[in-house]
Amino acid sequence: MAQNEVSTLKKGLLVLELVKQRKGITLREVLDELNLSKSTAFRILTTLEEMGYVYKLQTQYFIHHKMFCESFEKRSEMDWASIRSIYQVAQNLQMSTFIGKVDGTDLVMTQVVHAPYESSADEEIGNRSKLHQSALGKVILANLDEKPLASLLGKLSLERATKNTFQDSQLFHYHLKAIREYGFAFDDEERIVGIRCVAVPVFRNQEVIAALAIAAPADQISRSNIKHIATKLHVGSKAITKEIETLVNI
Repeated sequence: MAQNEVSTLKKGLLVLELVKQRKGITLREVLDELNLSKSTAFRILTTLEEMGYVYKLQTQYFIHHKMFCESFEKRSEMDWASIRSIYQVAQNLQMSTFIGKVDGTDLVMTQVVHAPYESSADEEIGNRSKLHQSALGKVILANLDEKPLASLLGKLSLERATKNTFQDSQLFHYHLKAIREYGFAFDDEERIVGIRCVAVPVFRNQEVIAALAIAAPADQISRSNIKHIATKLHVGSKAITKEIETLVNI
């Protein structure tokens, strides 16, 4: 060990860097990759989670980008946090519910509600992913006009989040056309293994400004109930649009 090196701090930073690189990693993968004991890896991840540097979904840990990026979505009195309709959607469907919007080639979470669906999950607001990796991002892309869509598609690298993430640009383009026709997008474990997501667009003045979605373990969202979920999400999307029109521009 180098002189003045702090062993525990170094391990913590190595874990943090690994979580950042993997974009979803389990406790087992952390201790195997860094040759740590289970107790050490668990204590480090728990500490990072308590401090807000990482968050946990199912068995996987993810980086909180807003802890490291000055340009994360800040909140004010009259922003997406003021939207109350999302709570009704979450309570009706009894599933985690999200609102996200575009920032460059990223999808940024602007509102997140988990059980018991009474308050916002503040620690997840500002989290980012690539637009093509989730139903939220895909449904926004699918409803953009031709020129802005072409511009964004030209910038997207289609990097993989899971083995199910779209990487074929031509196939992805056809997929977006189908989403626009159906009116909703389905994410079949494309961003997070074990998690499925259904999303619909949120419009204002006939332009897509965001997406509304639910996400749940794969066994809770089957192909037979997707349309039912999408129908309820469309009702929620219209309620959000109506509510937005009573607020200052977001």
